[in-house]
Amino acid sequence: MKGRDTFTMAVIKELKQLFLQKDNADYNEQKSIRRKIREKGFYISDFSKYITDFTKKGMNSTDFIRLCINGTIKITYKDKYMKLDDVAEFLCNNDDNQSNEIRLGNNENLCSKNAEPQDNENFKEGLKPWVDEHSEILILGSFPSDVSLRERAYYQNKSKNSFWKLMHGLFGEGPDSKEFLMKHHIALWDCLAAVNRAGSLDSNISGGERPNNIPQLLESHPSIRRIVINGKSKARDYFDRYFSDLYDDVEIITVESSSNTNSIGFETKLEDWKKILK
Repeated sequence: MKGRDTFTMAVIKELKQLFLQKDNADYNEQKSIRRKIREKGFYISDFSKYITDFTKKGMNSTDFIRLCINGTIKITYKDKYMKLDDVAEFLCNNDDNQSNEIRLGNNENLCSKNAEPQDNENFKEGLKPWVDEHSEILILGSFPSDVSLRERAYYQNKSKNSFWKLMHGLFGEGPDSKEFLMKHHIALWDCLAAVNRAGSLDSNISGGERPNNIPQLLESHPSIRRIVINGKSKARDYFDRYFSDLYDDVEIITVESSSNTNSIGFETKLEDWKKILK
């Protein structure tokens, strides 16, 4: 890849306007616009396999917006703390009075809220954050298990996850509850707000990913001074994909996954988790 695939909302807005200009430009004008696009760090050739009609004018604004909405082009939310539901509306709201509906083949409306690829059978939405005004440490997983989704509470598949055992190892005995965590200034959430997933394994996630608006949570809860990523594989991968800018803003620690699929012994995990309190 010559350029980048992750941009702030401010740069995405500038790129979108350049692609809209390019749609109606002649050959000589297109050369100048493509140069400006490259100056933003975006190289059309990096995404050539996604272009719908490369033989005519290369990537157009519809291709660009599609790639932003489906996550191929990644957007950091740091600049505007935008709500996730606003992203498609933002991308599809043309400032030059063009139609707000950018349509694909077969009359598919790219800017519909239903444009997020979903598997009706396996599409799942996550849980609200457990957080209050005293929270100091935010622990992030990838996405709740099916048991947790059914119980509407975090880490409820206790035979397959040692999260609560780790919490009691850190803070002493008590209930496996939100109140217990709030007492110790711990907040919980996940990197992802929604996924397509059969069963509970992260390895079964098959698209439909929507990140939670973690920057907005941090803005509204300034007492949070540290983020703890639960797991060095999937959770950290999703965090790095959607929230890499946060490394500049808040202390971030990655710990061994509390999942029992992680073969590391409990006492070793507990020693690793103790660093979140230092």
